Amino acid sequence: MKNYRNAVAVIFATVLTMALNAQEFNINFEHNAKWKKVLKRAKKENKPIFVDCYTTWCGPCKILAREVFTQESVASFFNENFISVKMDMEKGEGIALKNEWEVKAFPTLLYFNSEGEIVHRIVGSYGADEFLTYSKMALDEDKMAANLQKRYDSGERGPDFMYNYLVSLRLGYMEDKEQEVAANYIKRLPKEDLLKEGNWNIIKNFLKNINSDAFEYIVLNHSKLSEQVGAENVDAYIYKNISKQLVKWKYDVKTFTEEKEQKLIDLLQAATYTKAPNLLSKVYAEKYIREGKNNQYIDLVDNIVKLNVVSVDSNPASEIVNYANTVSSSFTDDVSLAKALTWLQIAERRETRVEHKVAIFEAKSKVLKKLGDKSESELADLAAKKATKEAEAKGTVIRAIPAMKMTGGGMKPATKN
Repeated sequence: MKNYRNAVAVIFATVLTMALNAQEFNINFEHNAKWKKVLKRAKKENKPIFVDCYTTWCGPCKILAREVFTQESVASFFNENFISVKMDMEKGEGIALKNEWEVKAFPTLLYFNSEGEIVHRIVGSYGADEFLTYSKMALDEDKMAANLQKRYDSGERGPDFMYNYLVSLRLGYMEDKEQEVAANYIKRLPKEDLLKEGNWNIIKNFLKNINSDAFEYIVLNHSKLSEQVGAENVDAYIYKNISKQLVKWKYDVKTFTEEKEQKLIDLLQAATYTKAPNLLSKVYAEKYIREGKNNQYIDLVDNIVKLNVVSVDSNPASEIVNYANTVSSSFTDDVSLAKALTWLQIAERRETRVEHKVAIFEAKSKVLKKLGDKSESELADLAAKKATKEAEAKGTVIRAIPAMKMTGGGMKPATKN
């Protein structure tokens, strides 16, 4: 009998554990509640308000609702600290409130004090950890956007404060204001302060203009800044921003001038930065293509690939793929196409990650098709599809994510297409 009772107890405990593990968590939202009633409740309970401003067509809004608001850590935080409301900005009261609250992109996440004043704003979709970090700022007197704005207006300009203020502007998708504030702060700094550790977070995240005097000073004084924050960090910062500018010049011709290009060439030739030759080769590659100097382009890229003078980022094969795609889309002679095929074969040998081989095989297929080798082109296409399936099985397939990030290319909220 005792054994029977023990067995029953074990079974009950197991079932209870399974039930708890299967428990679903979610923020306790009020859906499209009357705003006056929400304000009345907030004042009565002396509790701040969180509003998820969404639309039915917004993909990132659905990701937040499905994958973030249902996390235990997120649900617990909001249920404990906020009155939470979901408000469709295209229906009922939401239409008028959208303009009153200056909601311009989705999702917009608003944080109000108990008096109904907006104290913090986040635009865009995030993972649970990032979302929690940024949301907790709404309860922090030193980091909530409304207080930071008041302190800025009163003249505060310390580096730690300025970083927090710029982060709040970026989170709120105040892009023009962010750029203006960052540019003014950096411009007024004594040059030597650009190399101080205290300003590094601002430099790293908010100084993007490679033609600015500040950026030039950092490149020319790379070693001094490296002593403060580490050579690897400075290397990555310089390389990333120059590489991104080259891409922008290529696809957004309105931002390009030969004067800016020559200024960059002069800077890289004068710099002692170890990756300056890599970047210089990229500048000239784009210059040769633009000027129609096809032979010089092929010779330069051939040396870049064979000498492995490629990107310092996590996917150097992508650079070779870009060079090969330029040839397959702009060149017609077999010699150039054969060179591009050789580059891709080198990239294939060097690359070990299946998710990055997908683009290599796709580029090979294009080059082979243009060379008239239909069967080999089809084989490369099949290899790309096989690599994609392998990456999907491993969970490493590369996909575009509609989210805003503090690193990489800056934060861009997903908006309606």
